[in-house]
Amino acid sequence: MATVTTLIQPAEIVNTGILSAAPLNSRFDASKLSSVVHLAEDRFLKTFVCAAFYADLVAQKNTVPSNYNPDLGPVVEAFPLNADYEFLWTEYFLSFLSRAVYYLALPEIVLQTGSNGLFLNNTEFSSNSGLDGLKFMQDTQLQNLEKRRPFIIDYLCKNKTTYTLFCDDDCGCCADCTEVESGSNLGIIIY
Repeated sequence: MATVTTLIQPAEIVNTGILSAAPLNSRFDASKLSSVVHLAEDRFLKTFVCAAFYADLVAQKNTVPSNYNPDLGPVVEAFPLNADYEFLWTEYFLSFLSRAVYYLALPEIVLQTGSNGLFLNNTEFSSNSGLDGLKFMQDTQLQNLEKRRPFIIDYLCKNKTTYTLFCDDDCGCCADCTEVESGSNLGIIIY
């Protein structure tokens, strides 16, 4: 069976400790995120990084999930052999990708599918926020992602001598360096 290789791993989204990559706690079942990790990277990361840069990040990344929470075990860096990639990971990509995965996973977390159709996931000790809560959280996360993306591109452009694979003429990412989005919009979401 073939597996999908991704930059971020579900355990990194849940168990990041003080970095708080996504609004999930350590008791959250990370396997609920697995099915959307590759979709999140395709939709939110691979749209502005070259394939060669992405492949190099994946190749250099530690195969053991990174952990920055000493309460959950030893601290494990994502890129122990590359300080520049480690900085990019902890300052930009970890939280960006975590929130992208969370954004895409929310419908599957809130709504469950059973033999009798879709239902809200409730327990006797809590109540589900329902579809309104789902829409609110997705809107909030999408706004955060859209606002964060230009900052990441700006950082990569300003440091393209360090991240040489980011700015490759063949993939068109260099156009982003000359036309970095302002990141401003009216914040209007129409349903």
